[in-house]
Amino acid sequence: MKRGIRLISWLAVFLVMMQGVVPVLGTTDEKLQEESSEIFSKADSSTEKKENETSSIITNEAVESSSSKDTITPPVGNGSQVSSESVENEAQGSSEDSPLNETRFQLAYQLEDEIWHYAIENQLNIDNHGEAIKGLKLRGIDQEAGSEESILEFRGHYSEIGWNAEGFSDEAIFSEPINQTHVLEAFALRLKENLREEYSVYYQVYTSEFSWLGWAKNGEIAGSMGYGCGIEKINICILPASEEAPTNGKDSFVEQVTVKKTATIQEISASVQYQAHVESVGWQNTVKDGATAGTTGVARRIEAIKLNLSLVGITGDIEYRSHIENLGWSSYSRDGAISGTTGRKLQLEALQIRLVGEVAQLYDVYYRVHVKDFGWLDWAKNDVIAGTTGFNYRIEAYEVRLVEKTGIAPGTTTRPNVIFKQPNIRYSAHVQDYGWTLGTQTNGNIAGTTGRGKRIEALKMSVDNLPMSGGVEYRVHGANYGWQTYRKNGEIAGTTGQGLRVEAVNIRLTGEVAKHFDVYYRIHTENLGWLGWAKNGEHAGTTGMRYQAEGLQVVLFLKGGSNLVQNSQSYVTHKINSIKAVSRYVRVYNNSNSAFSNEPTPFSTKNASVARFRGYMGRAIKEADTTSGRYYFLVAPGGNLGWVKASETENVQSNFWMYNTDGPYPSLNVSNLNISVSVSQQRVRIRSGSRTLYTMLCSTGMNLWPSTNSTPYGNFRIQAEKGSYFWNSGSGGAFYRSFHGHGVYLFHTVPIATPGTTVFNLREAAKLGQRASHGCIRLSVPDAKWFYYNMPYNTPVHIYY
Repeated sequence: MKRGIRLISWLAVFLVMMQGVVPVLGTTDEKLQEESSEIFSKADSSTEKKENETSSIITNEAVESSSSKDTITPPVGNGSQVSSESVENEAQGSSEDSPLNETRFQLAYQLEDEIWHYAIENQLNIDNHGEAIKGLKLRGIDQEAGSEESILEFRGHYSEIGWNAEGFSDEAIFSEPINQTHVLEAFALRLKENLREEYSVYYQVYTSEFSWLGWAKNGEIAGSMGYGCGIEKINICILPASEEAPTNGKDSFVEQVTVKKTATIQEISASVQYQAHVESVGWQNTVKDGATAGTTGVARRIEAIKLNLSLVGITGDIEYRSHIENLGWSSYSRDGAISGTTGRKLQLEALQIRLVGEVAQLYDVYYRVHVKDFGWLDWAKNDVIAGTTGFNYRIEAYEVRLVEKTGIAPGTTTRPNVIFKQPNIRYSAHVQDYGWTLGTQTNGNIAGTTGRGKRIEALKMSVDNLPMSGGVEYRVHGANYGWQTYRKNGEIAGTTGQGLRVEAVNIRLTGEVAKHFDVYYRIHTENLGWLGWAKNGEHAGTTGMRYQAEGLQVVLFLKGGSNLVQNSQSYVTHKINSIKAVSRYVRVYNNSNSAFSNEPTPFSTKNASVARFRGYMGRAIKEADTTSGRYYFLVAPGGNLGWVKASETENVQSNFWMYNTDGPYPSLNVSNLNISVSVSQQRVRIRSGSRTLYTMLCSTGMNLWPSTNSTPYGNFRIQAEKGSYFWNSGSGGAFYRSFHGHGVYLFHTVPIATPGTTVFNLREAAKLGQRASHGCIRLSVPDAKWFYYNMPYNTPVHIYY
């Protein structure tokens, strides 16, 4: 039956529309609007009559269930159940065609019948059927939040008593208790702070004197004052902030202005004067009517303000309060009293200014502030907050203007304030063997793993709960592909299904949020563990080392507000800038930890088989310049050694013949001991059979056999002749052993300079490794000495080209 009645009501509207366009939200024809409202009223009256006829079948228990004493449990989410009692008592006609559980916000109201009536979608239509509203309860629920706390804040103006509160209230009771004697004449309504950027609440009222007034929004006043007429109907809707606002071309608020009977319009005027107490300056001179108080461009805080009015023909005052660093909001001051502090070095961060008395009926007060890092914010009006809270940003300057009620705002009014919210950074890692299953992490929690040796292969990131515009961008450095381009807003950075490791990451904020927040992040890396924190696009992780990233942490801080401790570098890289050929002898330090690597990098695989060369000499044949420092590639007479940090060696080029030429000496307690000498290679090899035990650098005859001053080829043996030194015709050597001619051809040291000493001929010694002798075989000093004391008599010697 109820649904049939509504069909009749809508049919009536349709018939009027066929005769002429019936104005709906957004039209400007007042007469047709009133006719439409009258049709709705009649239809609703009919509905009410039919409902009263059937009310006897609704039990008292059902009524009590649907009237929950300030607690509303609306249907939430798909599949929620709506009680038949609640639907039957729904004054707006909810039906199967308008499911209540498909909208984010559930609005509801309660009048003297103490029955909760629910909105259709996001629009609530309140009708007291020709009577002024004396009592009203109003509640809005955010069904996505899963909380019963109301999202609305409000204040009401009542006949004979005025405003019920100085500021907005978030209690469920919107007006005075139900059945009060004072009627509601005007009200202001706004959403809770966490919803104001995304959504706007719009509302309009109907009175017997003015019919439907225009739409108000977000804390503006709707209704009338001074006429004694109460509100009979209210429309309320919540829309995304990006959608076009409803309008019918009327003002949302009208006020009966009472001024002194002795004053004429020409005799009425108002002006505002104000001062600023500025850091390092003190009280500046008074300015007025839109001039700037304070400073810009010199980073000085305003610490206190004073304002007053100059009025002609009307009375009233200006009230103002400030949000003070560490102290919060002050109480209101007026008539030139100080708001803020002096001598305490505390900055003002936000202001509220309002007019009171007759001047408030004729003028609006506009004001704006210049704030650290934001500059000039937009104009605030009539007690709206101007500035910031929660950012710890100083006000540096402000301006105030009075504008007649019919006048135009002095500038943009879109964003007069910015209220701090802590953004959330969300990130997830695609991990070896786990994929995306480890879930999304937030605000410093670990994405990925530690201690399991599992590589991160891809990342996704996003930010929400931002107090301003902006986002996050990120990129990764991975195996085989290097640095990718930046991704954003949940896009995948890296690869999946290819088994490729992520090695490093860059993360940066974008837009306005990047000016006010820092993003910090760090990587848990294979072999190195947690590296230090990077921030705002810096590298985190490793490159050039083939190390996989295994874990990631990301966190956001207000600029300069980080409490993170930086105890290590955030990024480790290795890059080879150049490699060139060299030839110099160096000795590796005993405590070297880099000897000997397969590549010129501190993280390359070590050549363990030549670790015995720590503390010994080698010849550098290549030099690499890298981001990790300089490296040498060393060789010994017996073969290649590998790369070693130059800083872990000493240069012995000037006396290299004073060192072992092939590391530590071997034991000669072996079978088939023999000596092999290569004239072409200038090498002496101590062997066991065909296996080389040690290779010595040598110098043989300066000419080739059988020329004079040459070393003979063939098979020989170590002979009995030996001595600590010899001298012959101005030349000699130390620690000699004969192998041919019984004292003619010898193994001995590089030449000595004078008989019977160990002072060596530097010029001849420097020729070790080249053909330089008269036929003997020269060795380094320690090689010859070891050979002298350890080589057995009669050991075979084979000399060849």
